[in-house]
Amino acid sequence: MSAIDLYIARRLARPFAAVSIIIILLLTLENSRRLMTLLDNVEQPVAVLVKLMLYLVPEYLGIGLLIAVLLSVAVVFRSFALQGELDIFASIGLSPGRLLRVPLLFGLAVALFHAGLRAYVEPAGEQRLDALGASIALGNLGLSISPGEFLLPRPGTMFHVDSVDRGTGVFSGLFVQNRGLTVAAREAVVINGGQKGVLLQLFDGHVVTTGSSGHPELASFRTMAMPIELVAAKPSRLTPRHRNDRLMLGALWRVAARAPSASERIAARAALGSRLVTAAFVVLIPFFGFTLGIPPKRSTSALGLGVGILLIVGFVQTIVAIEDSAHALAPLLQLAVLFGFGCVASALLRLQSLRGPGTIEAMLVWASQPARYLTRGLQLDRLMMRLPADRPAMASAGR
Repeated sequence: MSAIDLYIARRLARPFAAVSIIIILLLTLENSRRLMTLLDNVEQPVAVLVKLMLYLVPEYLGIGLLIAVLLSVAVVFRSFALQGELDIFASIGLSPGRLLRVPLLFGLAVALFHAGLRAYVEPAGEQRLDALGASIALGNLGLSISPGEFLLPRPGTMFHVDSVDRGTGVFSGLFVQNRGLTVAAREAVVINGGQKGVLLQLFDGHVVTTGSSGHPELASFRTMAMPIELVAAKPSRLTPRHRNDRLMLGALWRVAARAPSASERIAARAALGSRLVTAAFVVLIPFFGFTLGIPPKRSTSALGLGVGILLIVGFVQTIVAIEDSAHALAPLLQLAVLFGFGCVASALLRLQSLRGPGTIEAMLVWASQPARYLTRGLQLDRLMMRLPADRPAMASAGR
């Protein structure tokens, strides 16, 4: 690589890493509150929350890589244009295609990484996330019970304990209502019942049940194991797309080829097409960053950056919608969408090469002028409506 290529590569690395980290942090913060609601009965919620967030990082990274490639390329070439470096490159005979060599190699490397992420890392994260959620629901991660409070972890279940020994995990003065049983025990501990879920090992207590005659009956015990459910079981409503997201590439390929149901085969092929087409789209993103990121001469407009992000969001949403439709021609439709975006990228690059850097941004600014005038008119109307009704009379009296 020449010195210019190394210079462009170094300039690309910093914004790419920064944007990727920022997107992961923003998505994590957005979902942290929702995740905290799942940890009401967990003994160590902070540690479990960290695991949940780590398992979600591959999914967030798959979204962030596309935007990070766009913004890194756009920001670098925008800085080249504002600092006059783009004119220097042109004066020594470097064409736009030559300047795009490093960004395209960079996009190809990110595309391969994205394909591996979607093929293996993200499905593994989804599987571990499901396993961790099942452990939370079964209570395998412990019970977090505050002494002296009546807790309702799920409808029909109530806990109350007088005290908790945090060192040994022994509950003293336990009162439980669950599945029509009312139990009071002197002491209890939580044990893992394997396939049975969480069990309460009770000592020296009484059980109140409703007999066949309809009258309450009292029984005493020295020790008893009682199954307890912490979270109400939620019906599994995974769509075919979400089920396929949990399959690694080899398993997804086998489902697409040999699944007994035709609908499963079609959905798996649509999922394969979505992964491959999205990875291929990453290679096109440097073209959008180059054409939309360069502002016109004597301008600092950044409208093209917003348009580029909208293009990426539109592509991803279109591919996901095609995958959700589970149409027999879904892979062909996804390829058609990719081809359409490739034609748009080629047209933008050709137009900018013919008319000079900043042409696309200038056209976007010109196209947005009517919306600006309309916005200014609406703001003026609102300002006039806020003025007092006697303002003209007051102005004439002042004159």
